[in-house]
Amino acid sequence: MDGQLGYLFAGFAVFWAGLFVYLLLLQARIRTLSREVERLEDRLEEAEATGTPPRTGAGR
Repeated sequence: MDGQLGYLFAGFAVFWAGLFVYLLLLQARIRTLSREVERLEDRLEEAEATGTPPRTGAGR
């Protein structure tokens, strides 16, 4: 019975470690996307202030 509890504990430990790593990666991705949205908003405000239409397409 003790051996089975060891496997159960190991399974829970692996699950929580994986969840923690996933959440860290998700947080980093959200931070990157937030910076990108902020940058795009700045570009849009600049384009509106100068009266030029914002560039479209994949160019950066």
